[in-house]
Amino acid sequence: MILWTFRHTKPFNPQDVCYGRLDFDVSPSFPEESSKAIEAYLKTDAKPTRLFSSPLLRCLRLAQKVSEATGLAIEKQSAIQEINFGSWEGQKLTAVPRSEMRAWKEDLRGFRFPGGESFYDVDERVKKFLATLDEHGEYLWISHAGVIAALYHFACGLPDEEFVEGMFSYAMVSRFEIKRDTNGEFRGTVTKIHDGIQMPPLQMD
Repeated sequence: MILWTFRHTKPFNPQDVCYGRLDFDVSPSFPEESSKAIEAYLKTDAKPTRLFSSPLLRCLRLAQKVSEATGLAIEKQSAIQEINFGSWEGQKLTAVPRSEMRAWKEDLRGFRFPGGESFYDVDERVKKFLATLDEHGEYLWISHAGVIAALYHFACGLPDEEFVEGMFSYAMVSRFEIKRDTNGEFRGTVTKIHDGIQMPPLQMD
């Protein structure tokens, strides 16, 4: 399977709060960010047959531009939306209870956010959706850092202790080659096609 992924462009988050399922719109930089990412993508040999997008607005805005550029219809897919941060949604990280922050820092991908998900939960729902697709097909996803990081971890062998979700740039474009091994597990490689606006570092102290 060939899988192309776009991370959404920079969201409009003037209060700099934690967001996963919060449905932020895009920032004023959207036209430039999206056009550069799409331009880089169109220079590749990509020939996907289906375009899937997270239902969250910051992805749908980009998906519309990609749809116009490729002629592919948008298929909304909840399995590739961002992690649910539960009670952390809408809070500044400095306002999160210190006990919860310590627990997260001790298990960055395994910690389940109160009332929400863990990054392992994201791995599982992404795997389940991936398993519904033709293993010989080619697809395009407009998604989020947490989902793209899941592919890095469960398919590309990135160790769990390497937390890359906060390192991906907005409007990043990647190309994955993924197949199942003899045990039925997904295995693959990834190539970054385009780098966009870097995220600010996470304020975890």
